[in-house]
Amino acid sequence: MISIDIEALKREYLFASTAAHLYEYFREYRSLRKLAQEEKPEILLEEYKRRTVKDEKSVDDVVVAYAILITLTFYDYSEAIEVFGKLDLSKLEWGEEIRDIYIRKARITIYSTQQGKGKEIKDIFTRTKERTEYITSHGRGIVSDSRQIRSDNSVKATDISYRQ
Repeated sequence: MISIDIEALKREYLFASTAAHLYEYFREYRSLRKLAQEEKPEILLEEYKRRTVKDEKSVDDVVVAYAILITLTFYDYSEAIEVFGKLDLSKLEWGEEIRDIYIRKARITIYSTQQGKGKEIKDIFTRTKERTEYITSHGRGIVSDSRQIRSDNSVKATDISYRQ
């Protein structure tokens, strides 16, 4: 794992009064973005487990564990969610809140094609991650979390990409 300035993160952690504040500050820390580029999620998963397995965690252990959670937010959305699912987030006071903040802030872009009356109309729909997604073109379609589109229109999702 590349070196991160634990002291700088520790100062912010000690002054943070909410998970949102911690999330925003840690996301701005450039070394965590670099860490995401250089390390595989599996390595971070193992380091998180090593840091949080103890009942008596040091401040350094907690700070590194939060840094790992924030680093995961720089990975592809589906990859990040998969790794979040493998972590015991209850080991940290704000672990589940950090994950929830990420999910709320993640933006999903759905590229869809509407076919009808002999024409193809290409639309790009961007929205904040929510339980229900709406697609609007000549009618209304609903995309469930399973990415299945239900509609009276002949709407077909051709590509889905996630970005923060």
